Amino acid sequence: MKFFKSKAEINQSLNIVVPNKDIEEQVSTKLKAAQKDSKLKGFRKGKAPMDVVSSMFGPEIRQEVIWDLASKTFSKLAQEKDLKIVSRPNLIPESLDEGKDAKFKATFEVYPEVSLAKISKISFTNFLCDITDEDLDKTINNLQKRMSQWEPVDEVSKDGDQIKINFVGRIEGEEFEGGTAEDFSVEIGSKSMIKGFEEGLIGLKKGDKKILELNFPEDYGKKELASKPVSFDTEVNEVLSPKLPELNEEFFKSTGIEAADVDSYKKEVRTKLEEDLENILKGKVKQSLFDALIEVNEFEVPSAMIDSEISNMKQDTARRMGMDPKEIKEDLFPNETFSDEATKRVKVGILLNKIIEDKELKPDADKVKEIIEERAKNYKDPQQVINYFYSDEEQLRNIESISLEEQVVDALLTEAKSSEENISYEDCVSGTYG
Repeated sequence: MKFFKSKAEINQSLNIVVPNKDIEEQVSTKLKAAQKDSKLKGFRKGKAPMDVVSSMFGPEIRQEVIWDLASKTFSKLAQEKDLKIVSRPNLIPESLDEGKDAKFKATFEVYPEVSLAKISKISFTNFLCDITDEDLDKTINNLQKRMSQWEPVDEVSKDGDQIKINFVGRIEGEEFEGGTAEDFSVEIGSKSMIKGFEEGLIGLKKGDKKILELNFPEDYGKKELASKPVSFDTEVNEVLSPKLPELNEEFFKSTGIEAADVDSYKKEVRTKLEEDLENILKGKVKQSLFDALIEVNEFEVPSAMIDSEISNMKQDTARRMGMDPKEIKEDLFPNETFSDEATKRVKVGILLNKIIEDKELKPDADKVKEIIEERAKNYKDPQQVINYFYSDEEQLRNIESISLEEQVVDALLTEAKSSEENISYEDCVSGTYG
């Protein structure tokens, strides 16, 4: 197995020396400029004596000059040594005595030098999945449920019903924040509650009471509750069953499909599911490839790159939640929530860049065109969208980057070892497998 640079090599340092002569020259120049612009009490503008100007502005100007020259000296040295800097240097002053050269120690992180393991050593999983008639019927039934009317029933609850309950949660006999609710609606089978909660509500009718003895999962969002045993005192207020809409043209149209009968509708739905499934499977196979690529190339990555990716992920999450990214708070989006995924993304990016470099890959014009046309096909005027992508340099560069990633994936699929694994449609689309 071949390795990247060690963490110690990623964290580097340089000794920075700023000649006193350069400092004095710049300080003198800036003091003269300050004297010319000075408006000091007791003196006309620009007429204050140099010793007065130097006394008032000299120390601050000297500090600015020293730090500015130190920063420029570092940049020059880094360029001369062809260092790929990925973080702002931390300039640590070691000697700032007036009349002497200023000395600093600059610490920083560099982009890792990569020596890839052979791609033939990579073993990934090629996930396979088919859509059965049962999967198709279940999908259509779920569409019906989304548009169903919930009607109260005087029957015991079953899977697929909605049940309204009051509940009080207790840990070690004590109520906890967020563990109590009144007239709370739960759809049994939706998997929106912790494991065992919905299942425990099956077979109940209005007025029934039941204590659910459960455990919070290890990965529960609130760390103070994770893995802890919990009991919920529940009382059923109402049981509702869905009244499904009929499978007719009106229903078909409400789901975005024009069809004259059930068979035609099923055919259209299956086509859409197969298109979606193809993309999901490609994503799973790609992720398996990337995981395998990381596994055979163990290395440390610069913390600055991880921090940057965490910041990007937080902003994306905030936007998806309809929040202003500027209002992100650490307690709402703690760094550790994103750290592992951010590290993986950075590692994949470094590895893909190295493969692109080693194989001297360039964006393939045909693949770029294919990606753009695929994105444009769902718009009212596809050609207008295609023209937009080709006329906007930034958008075109983004598509070219996607094209390069796909070219790398194609190369990995050709050279790496694969093993096939069949998974169910439900596992595939739920994201719980692979």
